[in-house]
Amino acid sequence: MRGRPAQIPTERFWKKVDKNGPVILHDLGPCWIWTGGKDYHGYGKFSIGSWLNQRGKDIPAHRFAYEHMVGPIPEGAELDHLCRNHSCVNPAHLEPVTHETNMQKGLAGKVNNPQTAKTHCPRGHLYDYVNKQGKRECRICHREKTRIRRGSLLRGKSPYYDGKE
Repeated sequence: MRGRPAQIPTERFWKKVDKNGPVILHDLGPCWIWTGGKDYHGYGKFSIGSWLNQRGKDIPAHRFAYEHMVGPIPEGAELDHLCRNHSCVNPAHLEPVTHETNMQKGLAGKVNNPQTAKTHCPRGHLYDYVNKQGKRECRICHREKTRIRRGSLLRGKSPYYDGKE
């Protein structure tokens, strides 16, 4: 057999974990940060079959850690990161919950974000509008930006107006 020597998946897995992470949850200890490959959302990914020099199936690294150290994830449940750190694989920071509960907890983190806690725009108007990109704006500033973009206000001065009618 050619190529690199085969390693047991758990040996390969733990070589890619830094147990001195930044977030510490009270009695649960620090985050164990996945230093291997990650997906678009920052979740670690781990390939099971690559230890056999075959194209393996990628699974979330936190799921591998939980199943290896705690046991199987209950049917219909998904793992919620209590630390809100997607690259954490510490099983003490993972809790099996329903999809609905996981989404509610995730949204709560966004609601408690200092940026989303702001109620007024930089000009002092109340945020009372959500634009097409899902960003909050006040209606007054949104309308003004739209008028400028369309060239109906400040016709020659708008950066969005090219002079053509």
